[in-house]
This record gives sequence, C-alpha cells and structure tokens, in this order.
Amino acid sequence: MWAQRSLRPLRSQLHRTVRFSRKYNGNQYQGPHTTYFQQPPEPPKARRSYFRSILISCTFIALGAFGHAYLFDVSDLGLIVSEDVADAGEDLSVAMAAAAQDTAARQVPMMDMITAQEFLELRATHSVTAKAVAHSCQLPSNLPCEDAVHSGVYELFHDPLKDWAVWSVFDGHAGPRTAQLLKEFLPVIVGGKLYEDKCLDRSYVPNDYQIIRTIKNAFTELDHDILLEASQRVQSGEGDLAHGIHITAAALSGSCALLALFDPARSILRVANTGDSRAVLGRWDAKAGKYIAQPMSIDQTGFNQSEVERLDREHPNEASSVDPKTGRVHGIMISRAFGDARWKWPNELSKMVQEKFFGPPPRPDGMIKTPPYLTAEPEVMETEVQTGERPDFLIMASDGLWDNMSSEDAVTCVQLWLDKNKPDKFIEEKQTFMQSLSEIFSSRKDPSQQLKRRRNILVDDQDPNMDEETYYDEIERTMKWRVSPKHFIVEDEHCGVHLIKNALGGKRRNLFRGVMSIQPPLSRNVRDDISVHVIFFGVDAQEALKSGV
Repeated sequence: MWAQRSLRPLRSQLHRTVRFSRKYNGNQYQGPHTTYFQQPPEPPKARRSYFRSILISCTFIALGAFGHAYLFDVSDLGLIVSEDVADAGEDLSVAMAAAAQDTAARQVPMMDMITAQEFLELRATHSVTAKAVAHSCQLPSNLPCEDAVHSGVYELFHDPLKDWAVWSVFDGHAGPRTAQLLKEFLPVIVGGKLYEDKCLDRSYVPNDYQIIRTIKNAFTELDHDILLEASQRVQSGEGDLAHGIHITAAALSGSCALLALFDPARSILRVANTGDSRAVLGRWDAKAGKYIAQPMSIDQTGFNQSEVERLDREHPNEASSVDPKTGRVHGIMISRAFGDARWKWPNELSKMVQEKFFGPPPRPDGMIKTPPYLTAEPEVMETEVQTGERPDFLIMASDGLWDNMSSEDAVTCVQLWLDKNKPDKFIEEKQTFMQSLSEIFSSRKDPSQQLKRRRNILVDDQDPNMDEETYYDEIERTMKWRVSPKHFIVEDEHCGVHLIKNALGGKRRNLFRGVMSIQPPLSRNVRDDISVHVIFFGVDAQEALKSGV
C-alpha cells in the first residue's frame, strides 16, 4: 500500500528535543483596568517538589522509548503514521505530558517561572527536512488535549531535495477523537491522492487546478467516509453497543484541519485550510525593513462574509443559518469542519444516535432543515517560498494562539526571536544520547551554576510600574489581556515556546504565571488548547539528515 511505504513521520528524525533541555536564552485600551492575578507568596516547597517528581518519573518512562529509538535507529522503521514501534517514543512522551497535566489539574500549583517553563516545554519538539526546520509546541487547556499535530515527509523520490514535506495542525472540539483520526490518516491520504494523480512530479503551473482539486478531494472523501461508516452502523442496528460507540465517536466530535505542503524542488508552499486554524507567512519587506504578515489561510467562520454568502446559496429557502452577532452557524463557531455529524445529518439520524448510543442531542428548535451546513472542503493557497539572507517562515497554529495574538504581532514576535537566535541551532548543538541524558538532570559541569544561571534568566519579578493591560470581557465573562510587541520578551531557544509564552503574557510575569497556573475545567474559559508550528525555510539540513539527526 502506498501510504505504508512512503510517509515518514519527522518526529522520529530528532533524538534530542527541547522538552528535555535545561538551557535557556537569556484593540485600543479605554478606561482603567483590573488585575485578577495578584503577586502570590512563594509556593509551598513540598507541593512543588511533588509536582516535579511527577515530571521526572514520567520522563524516565519516555527516556526508555527515546533511548530505544536512538540505540536501534527506529527512524528507519517509521514509514507510516500509525507504526507502533516508531510511535513508541512519541506516545510515551505524550503520556508524560498528560500525566503532568493531570497532576497540575489535581493540585492547581502556584507556578513559579521555572515550573511554568517546564510545563510549557513538555510538548516542544523540532523536525528537520533538507530545506526547512520546524519548531513545534503544544500547550493543552482541555483534559485531554483536543488538538493534534503532525509532521512528515513523502519519501517517493528517495531524494530529500525532491521529497515533499507536510505539517499539520488539527484543532478538535467536542472531544479529541476526530482530531486524532485526522492526524493518523489525513496526511497519508493526501499524499496517496497526490501520488495517484501524478501531482508530485508534474511541471509547475501556478495554482494548479489538478493539485488543488486532488487535495480538496482527499479532505472531503475522508470526511464522507467518517460520516458514512457511522451512519451505516447506526441505521443497521447490527453489532454490540460498544462497537457502535466506537464507530460513531469520530463523527460526533469534530475538528478543523490546517495542512501545509512544501515542494522543495520548486520552492512551492501550499496550505489547505478547513476551519479557523490559521497559517501566516512571514516575508521580508526590504522597503519596510521588517517581516510582514502574508495570509496563507482565511478563517472560516460566520464572520467571514464569503462563508455567509456560500451558506445562503446552499440553503436558499431558509433564514440565514449564521448569527451575525456571534458568527456561529446554528450554534457552532466554524463554517467548515470534519465530523460534527449533528450539522450534517438529518435530525432523525442524530436522534437515533442519542437514543441508542448515548450520543448528544440533535440541534434544537428544528434548526437543521436541509443539512449539511458544514463542509470539510478546504480552501487552498500557495506561494513561492523566498530564501536568501532573510528567508520566509510560516506560522501554523490552532485558534488558541490567534485568540490572543494577531497575525501581524505573531510575525513580529518571530522576527524578534530571529534577531537573537538561529533556527537550526539545535542541529549544530546535537549531542549523544548520554550527553542529553546528563543534561536532563542538570549534572553537566556544575549543577548549581546551571540552576543559578537558569534562575537568573527566569525571574518571577517584573517592573512594578508595568501595566498588565487586563480587562473583563463582558461577552465571554472572564478576564482577558491585550497583547502587543511592547509585552514581548526573547529568552527561549525554541521558537514555538517563545511564541506561546508571549501570547500568554510575555514579560508580564505575574500574568504569565497566572495563566499557566489555572487548570481544567476553568482553564478553558481563559485559554484554549494551543498548537503551533513555526517552519523556517532556507535552512540547509542535508548533512544533518545524512548523519541521522
């Protein structure tokens, strides 16, 4: 089968990731604000020690898998997303992060900067291709996290200068099942369709209809299969209850999908988007002397007028399905998504799932008249990647980031990071597995000096005169904060960590520690799950790939 031979997950390419590193780098406002988070006292020593003991215990588990991958070169086996052996390291590292999140949710620790930093880095990784490197990071809010991320390479030409790379962000809702299914299958299916339609090596044509149509078909056919399998199971009445619940899970929950494809031979980047995750390109503007934001996707919500017009055309004899005040489509924030069967099935079928398989109730008040109201068909945008002295970079993120940060500010934030860091520094500093192991426990050289340097950088103090610019949101009924470049701080070697930290407070330490301290279920009212890829182009990583990074 094509998919089982040709998609290598990038995660198995890098044995040392930032999650085990102990190194650190150094809307207009009106009216008075209120500050919800007050400066807390020093956290109790025993509680912080217990929280860290959980992290260390889980780290030991994950180290076994990463050690196995390092010693036995598991990367050579990682040819399919669901390969058990290739996934062992990732699965256990996710288990480590989940255990830490569970512990934090139970205890709600008053995080100092070091603990908050450790928590933020738990799901921070790198991935490498011949002409690009990516810094990826995820910060859950839901328990379990409803987002999923993926990166990989289609090894068809067996030439890293020709093999297409893929990065994905799947923002789930109403549970994680749909996003996890997309992570396992959508990149593989897209690659398979592109291969079958001979799109991967065809002569370049701008906005090639065949390539765009192939990508769209891959998205819509997978969504059709998810819904069809579930509906057939429900209507047949065959099988036991557990099987029915299993089959309908991915149809009842939902997910956005943001998928980027990079053709290194032609330097063409294509981004397919379903939902309200967002991709933005940072491109150097010599005249302006800075990176500017170039959209690579458009949010598909009821606030997007083209989406409202599309829905009105598809349902001409109905009142508008979009609430103009909230932008919601019959109650849901997005106008395109995978799954979400209650917006795509007749009410009778949704009622059958509720009555026989513990499903959620149909949408109320007879609002579902001529389904479907949502589609999984993506919009596809493309650009020719510019390299040179100031190469392009791409930010892909779930809406948890964009809820707090504009596209323009995100590009500025990455530019500030680039002014002090090199995207491929983690390759240059590659160490052996045992060296990384010793670094994990701060035993390299003088541990006390390492810890002292870390504490000097990650201080809890902030300027007492700093305006945290928090406010109470009357619509969402929670405290919010404004984000602008004046709040940004550059102190992390990992750009994904850097971006999320600055979206959640930056140099406003009191705010950042407070936002990191709040735990499920209340955290979902403050911040959504956040998943980020920052992809840097124009990086020559061929030697690193040859050496087995």
